[in-house]
Order: sequence, then C-alpha cells, then structure tokens
Amino acid sequence: MSTVIEIVKAHLVANGFDGLVCGAAECGCELADLAPCCENISECKPAYRHDDPDGEPGDWIMSTSKTLPEAGE
Repeated sequence: MSTVIEIVKAHLVANGFDGLVCGAAECGCELADLAPCCENISECKPAYRHDDPDGEPGDWIMSTSKTLPEAGE
C-alpha cells in the first residue's frame, strides 16, 4: 500500500512538477526530498524548481510558475 507522500510524489512526477511549495510557510522541497519538514503539507502546491534570481550561485527556489520568477518576487 502506498503512503500519502508516495501518492503525492507520483502525481507530481506524472504532471511534470519538481516538488512542492508553501507560500504561507515560505518553504519548498524537491521530489528527491519531499516533505522533509514532516509537517502538514495540506497547504503545499505543486511547484517547479528555478535558480534563485536573488540568491547565491547554486541557490534555488520553488515556484508555482513554470517560468522563472523575476528578481524580488
């Protein structure tokens, strides 16, 4: 039997998403480390990974937008 996290991950993969993002908590996670917070993920939304336009090289962000967000967003 699958866990909720496994079901969510399968949905994300099947629909081309890279992970989850939660705007209220200002956090995001990738498929490889889905829901590491062990918190309630009911507020999370499917997301795409982008290089962080405001961060250091190698920093990344998760966004509900498939296109790279503008700096400061």
